[in-house]
Amino acid sequence: MEKSIYLAAGCFWGAEHYLKQIEGITFTQVGFANGNTQNPTYEQVYTDLTGFAEAVEIKYESYIIGLRTILRLYFKAIDPTSLNRQGADFGTRYRTGIYYTDKSDLPVIQEVMALEAKKYNAPLQVEVAPLKNFYPADEYHQDYLDKNPTGYCHLPIELFAYSKNYKPINARINEKLFALQDTAYREFHSKLMPGIEMDRIIGIRIPKLKKLAKELAKDPEIDDFITNIPHRYYEENNLHGFIISEIKDYDRSIAEIDRLLPYVDNWATCDLLRPKPFAKNRERLIKDIRRWMKAKQTYTIRFGIEMLMTHFLDEDFRPEYLDWVASIRNDEYYVKMMVAWYIATALAKQYDATLPIIEQKRLEKWTHNKSIQKAIESYRITDEQKKYLKTLKV
Repeated sequence: MEKSIYLAAGCFWGAEHYLKQIEGITFTQVGFANGNTQNPTYEQVYTDLTGFAEAVEIKYESYIIGLRTILRLYFKAIDPTSLNRQGADFGTRYRTGIYYTDKSDLPVIQEVMALEAKKYNAPLQVEVAPLKNFYPADEYHQDYLDKNPTGYCHLPIELFAYSKNYKPINARINEKLFALQDTAYREFHSKLMPGIEMDRIIGIRIPKLKKLAKELAKDPEIDDFITNIPHRYYEENNLHGFIISEIKDYDRSIAEIDRLLPYVDNWATCDLLRPKPFAKNRERLIKDIRRWMKAKQTYTIRFGIEMLMTHFLDEDFRPEYLDWVASIRNDEYYVKMMVAWYIATALAKQYDATLPIIEQKRLEKWTHNKSIQKAIESYRITDEQKKYLKTLKV
């Protein structure tokens, strides 16, 4: 998915040369951003009377590099505490700024800004605003340092080598994923995932994916991967799920689950999410479960029901939880199947409390019968109970 961002980093000659070499950035163009006139010339901007900042228009492939990564690299090339000055260049045209065209980018920008602010004792002077306007500079200024290798630049030459050799974590992860590809397994597994296009499935067995997740969880740039969604491949979503399941802090775990759930588009990814802190935070968890079950997205609802089944059918069980599930009316197959799975498991663990749900026919017909079918298949249901449940089919 191609996206855009506009960055002001002092003199745009060096800023463009630094940014254009980063893998995943597909297009750059220098120009003038967020000023007060139309079609300004370089000479007019140079007077500092137009309000424009020298900036670089950036297009990037978000599956390869995320905005968070780009911004981290951007901050490496600026002094963010300097007002209207970078290197020897000073004036409002040389101010630093991040200008966005997609409102959904703002939380990422604010997050990175907050992280960078912690590194300095002085306040950041980086302007953050929606892009008001952008006018490309003359051809003379485009790719200036490619045309003039010995031309002026306020950035140290080491930065150019760094950006040229830098490999974003998304690109590194994709290389690791394809190194684990099993094409025969891909063919087999794709048949279990009818809603996922074949070209989104790499074909990696779960034990290998779990092992890779534990390895990557230690990568200092892993946050760039888990905040850069949606992902392209099914296995990237699964890898993401395994990584955030290892988070031990409850609040952060919930934040990352909430970030991922809207992008979960299949039962397998949904069902592998097993956050570690949930078991020790059940009082807080039940409120989040209720919230998930009231959502509109298929797999958010399914995840909520599954967490209710996983954590609240034993010592923390309450009959009212059965009512929550029985009241769900949703035509999505994977929601109905999860309701049936929950009721069947509840029959195995809390038979007397759950049986009235079936006897009173509180579920819609398909889910009612599927719940009975799955309960009958369970070894935890007695033969006598199974015999009676069979008489309750509709």
